[in-house]
Amino acid sequence: MVAARVAAARGAAVARWAGELEVRTNAEVPGTVLRRRRWKLPDPVTAGLRVRLDRGELSARGFDRVLRMAWTVADLSGLERPGEAELNIALELRRGSWQ
Repeated sequence: MVAARVAAARGAAVARWAGELEVRTNAEVPGTVLRRRRWKLPDPVTAGLRVRLDRGELSARGFDRVLRMAWTVADLSGLERPGEAELNIALELRRGSWQ
C-alpha cells in the first residue's frame, strides 16, 4: 500500500515538472519556480508561512523547503495542489515535531 502511494506520488511529480524542468522529484525544483504564477500557492494558503518568514522564524530557503515538502505531501495524498493542511504538515516535518 505505501509503495503504491509513493510510486503514484513520484509519478505525479514527474508528470507535473515534465517539459518545464529537468527534474524528477519535488525536492529538485528551484524555489523560484515554486513562486512563479503557475505554481504559486494562493496567499491565504501561505499566510502562516509568510508570518513565520516575517518574524524570522523561517528563512527564505526554509520557506522554499516547506513548499517543496508540501507538494510532496499533496502528491502522497493524491491532491492536485497543496493546501494549508499540507503546508502545516510540511512545516511540522521540517521542525521535527510531526507525530
